[in-house]
Amino acid sequence: MNRFAEVRTWPLLAFALLVGLQAIVLTVSLGGYAVEGWLAWIGMASLALTVLLAVAVVSTLARAQARAKLAQRTMEEAIDALPASVEIFDADDRLIAYNRRLVEIYPHMLRHFQRKCTFEDLVRESLARGGVPEARGREPEWLEERKQARGKQTSPLLQRVHDDMWLRIYESRTPSGGIVGVRMDVTDLIHEQQHLAASRAQLRATIESAANGILTLDSGGHVLEANPSCELLFGFTAAELQGVHIGMLLGASSAAMPDPNAMSGTPPDAPLDPRALLGQPREFTARHRSGEALHLQLAIAEVRTDTIHLYVCIVTDLTERKRQEERLRRANELLARQSTTDGLTGVGNRRLFDQLLQTEWHRATRANRPLALLMVDIDHFKQYNDAYGHVSGDDCLRRVATLLRSCAGRGGESVCRYGGEEFAVLLVDTDLAGAQVVAQRCLDSVRLAAIEHVGSPVRRSVSLSIGVAAFVPQTGEAAQRLIQTADSALYEAKQAGRARLICQQQTA
Repeated sequence: MNRFAEVRTWPLLAFALLVGLQAIVLTVSLGGYAVEGWLAWIGMASLALTVLLAVAVVSTLARAQARAKLAQRTMEEAIDALPASVEIFDADDRLIAYNRRLVEIYPHMLRHFQRKCTFEDLVRESLARGGVPEARGREPEWLEERKQARGKQTSPLLQRVHDDMWLRIYESRTPSGGIVGVRMDVTDLIHEQQHLAASRAQLRATIESAANGILTLDSGGHVLEANPSCELLFGFTAAELQGVHIGMLLGASSAAMPDPNAMSGTPPDAPLDPRALLGQPREFTARHRSGEALHLQLAIAEVRTDTIHLYVCIVTDLTERKRQEERLRRANELLARQSTTDGLTGVGNRRLFDQLLQTEWHRATRANRPLALLMVDIDHFKQYNDAYGHVSGDDCLRRVATLLRSCAGRGGESVCRYGGEEFAVLLVDTDLAGAQVVAQRCLDSVRLAAIEHVGSPVRRSVSLSIGVAAFVPQTGEAAQRLIQTADSALYEAKQAGRARLICQQQTA
């Protein structure tokens, strides 16, 4: 704040009064009048006071001049200590004052500064030395543009000098018509901005070319930006995706992820909270714009600073991989079925029967539940082949297998081809009486099918001989005992004339 000096008028009035008294005394003396003694004393006193007052005035002026010089030197030192350069031009745009920093920026211009050159002369000299890279090749046009904008900029001018220095220039016009200029070295700031811009450009190029979808979400989970892979993935443009909540893009919740609604206590229809997705990648189902089902993996990271709070989501399309996994699973299942299925009849083969027997035997042992087995043989099947041929024989085996499956229950998975024309039917949680019912159903079903068999000495159609065994397995017993018991019963049925069933229960 400027403080105006207080003007003291009493010394001037006193000095004027003393000069007046001396003038009166001098007039009286020169006029020849008799001078009284007191008047002489007044004249002498006024003369002495005048001398003293003159000395006081001179001393005051000397002190004021010293203070002015001190103030000027302090101001010059302060301006020289500024990190920015200061330059002052008069109304004719001639340099009249500058600080040390200006010389440090333009050391080759010192002589021109000392000669108090005009701004135009200074600029011409700088252009001649190539000190303004942006003006190279168009120096006259650039100079004219700079002169036209001189002192009229509403915002600071950014200028590159000496190829590697950037200055921010402020110019203000004073009430007297002069111009005060300030030049700040912002090279470090510009380099940092350039590096930041390069990093942003590199990051943008990486995001744009990334094969995975990348979404930027606000703190509420709404889409701010989406890369081209996201557009391709969901079938929507980036503009259409902006503002959409992440929960609208993702369908069913991941089975591997706890329900975020249950974790947060929010109602079931609350939008998906991005905070619940932090941590390990989660899998979700979604839909393409066309309605095609998508299987996605979502990895989300939080970006939080003093001024921003964002989430970045990496979306990986697992749809094709899941399809391949499903195809592989089905192929494995088919291979497993083929490895345990009889190729001719479509029922289980001997390998499946052995697996089922061991599994159900151990389960029945632990549960202390009965297990039953039917050993089924087609009567005089050799004669059938001799009479009708092997093709018809294969067809007969298939028809009998189908009838047995319909009688066994549980989808018929317990019916297996044991070998040749012999089948095995394993019945879980079935005692001897229940097994006998199933066996009788098998006999009746084949009999009612009336499959012609002219070579059978028993009847004119295909018949079965069945051995039935059932008991509760005991710890330490081998499953082979059940096969032996049922096979012994089958042998008895054949010996008894075939086309019948024989039940045999193992006794302790």
